[in-house]
Amino acid sequence: MSRRPAPLPEPLREPAFTLAEARALGVTPGTLAHSRFERPHHGVRRLGSPQSAPPGRPTYVEGRVRARARDYAPLLRREECFSHTSALLLHGVPLRAPEELHVTAPQPLNRSTGRGVIGHRTSAQFAPVRSPSGLPCVPASLALLQSAATLPFLELVVALDHLRRPRRIPDGASLTESEVDALLIRSRTRGIKRLRDAWSVSRLGAESRMESHLHYVLASMGLDDLELQADLHDRAGAWIGRFDQVDRARRRILEYDGEQHRTDRQQYLRDLTRLDRAREIGYKILRAHAEDFHPQRLHETEGRLCAFLGRAPRPLRAGLARRFSER
Repeated sequence: MSRRPAPLPEPLREPAFTLAEARALGVTPGTLAHSRFERPHHGVRRLGSPQSAPPGRPTYVEGRVRARARDYAPLLRREECFSHTSALLLHGVPLRAPEELHVTAPQPLNRSTGRGVIGHRTSAQFAPVRSPSGLPCVPASLALLQSAATLPFLELVVALDHLRRPRRIPDGASLTESEVDALLIRSRTRGIKRLRDAWSVSRLGAESRMESHLHYVLASMGLDDLELQADLHDRAGAWIGRFDQVDRARRRILEYDGEQHRTDRQQYLRDLTRLDRAREIGYKILRAHAEDFHPQRLHETEGRLCAFLGRAPRPLRAGLARRFSER
């Protein structure tokens, strides 16, 4: 019969921990060598889940990076914190970006190294902040500047859309328009011109990644002038609801159908009623889905949007057109 492993001290039962922390609490090397421990990073251990109930892999990159950052956090040195796209993801920005952890250290510390870790050093003065999950990060404004040269143009627009949204939770990262304007004026960092162009495309009112993608596709055709998050009322003045994008002059509505329409029956029924009432006052509706934005279907989606809106694409200035051609 195998020997029952010794219980861990309370502080080590939930988060990941370093071998030094475990030894300081009296945990022996033999205990730490047990197969119940996972080794997410060199010098780090955490209790694994029982084999009968393996942990599920987070669906979105934000969740996967959050889990990896929690495992790496015990190795962070004083004033060292997560940065670049890692910080944006930890701040809740719904990016699609590589999952390597970016870690920035203030000079004169050396860069961090490790499997799946990209270390950076900076002479910039900044005060680390905490992400909603409590992890130390560079401020969102600095993370944007750090990521400007490497993120695809679409992802920069998604990030700006998200960060300019009014926060519904007190610790969510946000930037006011004046803060972004000041950031873009004073910064000379690599990629700042791309970030300025992304700011010219970004819109207040895109409330999800896919809503950002929808207005981004319209912007790539010079047609991104619809009203976002528009309230409609019936002929008696009663409120019908709020809609993703509305062209009041042509009485057209664009709606993105997210996952909640499949998983939440009550939400699905409420949306049907809301859309039917909009049709009663003369609006036509086009509903978009995630599949419409796959690269192989994007040209078809652009054609459908133009036909539905009754409008032809308009030319863009050459520099901005090059940004959209990155996809």
